[in-house]
Amino acid sequence: MMQRSPKMSAPNRVASVANMVTLSLISHTNAGKTTLARTLLRRDVGEVQDAPHVTLFNESHTLIETSEETLRLWDTPGFGDSTRLLKRLQREKNPVLWFLSQAWDRFTDRPLWCSQQALKNVRDDADIVLYLVNAGEPPEVAGYIPAEMEILSWVGKPVLVLLNQTGPPHSPTIEQAEVELWTEHFRPYDFVKGVISLDAFARCWVQEDRFMEALEALVEPAKKLAFETLRMAWHQRNVQTFEGAMKLLAEQLTAAVLDGADVRDETLMERVGIRRAEINREYNEARQKLAVQMAERAEHATNALIRLHDLEGLASRTEGRFSAEQFHTPEKVSESVWSILGSFAGGAMGGLIADLKSGGMTFGGGALLGGLGAGLGAYALIRSYNLVRGSDDRLHWSSEHFREQTRLAMLCYLAVAHFGRGRGSWQESEQPQHWRVVVDEVLERYADDLDRAWTSGVKKKAMPDVVFRSVSTVVMKCGRAVLDRLYPSA
Repeated sequence: MMQRSPKMSAPNRVASVANMVTLSLISHTNAGKTTLARTLLRRDVGEVQDAPHVTLFNESHTLIETSEETLRLWDTPGFGDSTRLLKRLQREKNPVLWFLSQAWDRFTDRPLWCSQQALKNVRDDADIVLYLVNAGEPPEVAGYIPAEMEILSWVGKPVLVLLNQTGPPHSPTIEQAEVELWTEHFRPYDFVKGVISLDAFARCWVQEDRFMEALEALVEPAKKLAFETLRMAWHQRNVQTFEGAMKLLAEQLTAAVLDGADVRDETLMERVGIRRAEINREYNEARQKLAVQMAERAEHATNALIRLHDLEGLASRTEGRFSAEQFHTPEKVSESVWSILGSFAGGAMGGLIADLKSGGMTFGGGALLGGLGAGLGAYALIRSYNLVRGSDDRLHWSSEHFREQTRLAMLCYLAVAHFGRGRGSWQESEQPQHWRVVVDEVLERYADDLDRAWTSGVKKKAMPDVVFRSVSTVVMKCGRAVLDRLYPSA
């Protein structure tokens, strides 16, 4: 099927009923409907406050459209005092008709007014009802759910439950357990057709695809074809964003491979550790120069990712953290010492390097010198995370350092890709531990590919476009593998 170009804003036209699919977003008041709407729409709509009944009227927004089809989202006022409302309705022969015929003053009884607006939208406009719940509390604590489910049952529209306020991204096992818990809670209501996790603050585009697939199963037959086109347009837009993000990371990492600093070669005396003050100073200056350039690229790439994902805000400079914490940069190192000691360092040195690579040690302040018994040993030990001479005789980041930069780039992508616009302007936050585990495992799987990409630029002196193609290929593999691991059911 030929894909039509998706659009984010509605032109001045009216789609036919068969080509328009309408979703009504409804929940108990103050559950985060407008916040989620902003995340899905990728733009600011409505008003967001930590207070009940902020949204007073039904507001229509175009989620996505093609040249003929439109997916529309209604943000409705929240249900108010559901229990009191249900008691009133239960006294009537035709509760919904009675309820909608009332003209309560929204200033004297705002909960009932808001409930009236929401229910009117569901009855008149919705193809599918999106019922948002606060998953930050156990299902049994949400005492308003039975009353609101009975009210929705009278309308007769299919309901998809969305779990919001789930907290930071969880591992697939934890997320699935949460979904199953809420699914069991809604099992008595046969009009509830599914439960999925879609947090306004921490959702990923892969979850949005899963959301669209869940909707497709609920669309009435007459609108199936239109929705299929809309779903594919949504997916196409997300894939384009993902590919654009991987291209940005590849550009950042290619520059890291090609980046270098001019430092003279050591004299024979310097190579054996004598009178190294001058060459150490040159190495330190080269390392500082490369670290600053690396930080500038990271800042630029992060800001580009933020814009690509239709977010607001800017990343902050992080060169200090990069050099001191993430990369364990040593103070004084000569990569040439490795060749001198390599023949007699023995198994002890290899064991220390293995410990170091697993994150068990740091370099700071020469703390490892005493453990090795000689200053030269420290140079050899930390060489693998330092600078190496390339075929152009300049100093470059080592292959291990390049892998570490790739790891941070992947974690940065995940942070931006999961940051919902409803959360506000971009801000850095701690990455979930399972992200780190997954990224580490994926990079280990593609370690040879990463080394080949690094070698092409540092050791083989390939042209920049050749290096970029090599880096792009492995970055795309890693990005896809990371998402596959984080969202195996998608």
